[in-house]
Amino acid sequence: MNKKELIKRVSEKLGGIPQKEADKTIEAVFESIAEGLQEDGIVNVGKWGTYTADDIA
Repeated sequence: MNKKELIKRVSEKLGGIPQKEADKTIEAVFESIAEGLQEDGIVNVGKWGTYTADDIA
């Protein structure tokens, strides 16, 4: 799956919101994860896993 396909899928799962809004949502999520890694070195996203700054090094 590439980013375009992810945007389309998220748009559909959120009741058909505009893909531009789905893109903003996805960007916000990944930016927030990156910020959490920079600030704390770890991000725990429940059933989706725990990510550490070591994961991206």
